Amino acid sequence: MTFQDEIAAFFESYVDAFARFDADAVAALWEPVGLFPSATGNSAMDVQEFRGHCGNLMDFYRSQGVARPEGKLLTATELFPGVAEARMAYRVWGENEELIAEWEHVYLLRRSDRWLVTLTIADGEMAAWTARGAKL
Repeated sequence: MTFQDEIAAFFESYVDAFARFDADAVAALWEPVGLFPSATGNSAMDVQEFRGHCGNLMDFYRSQGVARPEGKLLTATELFPGVAEARMAYRVWGENEELIAEWEHVYLLRRSDRWLVTLTIADGEMAAWTARGAKL
């Protein structure tokens, strides 16, 4: 399997977990400590805290009327052996197939026995929800 295939497969499973609103499955695709740089400051969360965060995100998406998320891998670059950068485009759709929001996300991934997210920059998502009047 090529690097591109591996990253595409990783994000297929990531989007599938998101589509099932499965906070445990999303959290399992992250390193034990995830890093979250943002325009308002940086933070880190351990496994338990991040699992709770994922649950809160799933609740937030449902409260915004999200019925179906869609993700597309835009780019993936192997920066070093076992370290990758990926850019994803997300769209979230409502029950009646109306577009609710769209954004891009940047991820850094690290491979040990498998690829896991180690850092994300979610400024695009935060801006998309703010533009909708929703506080993420």
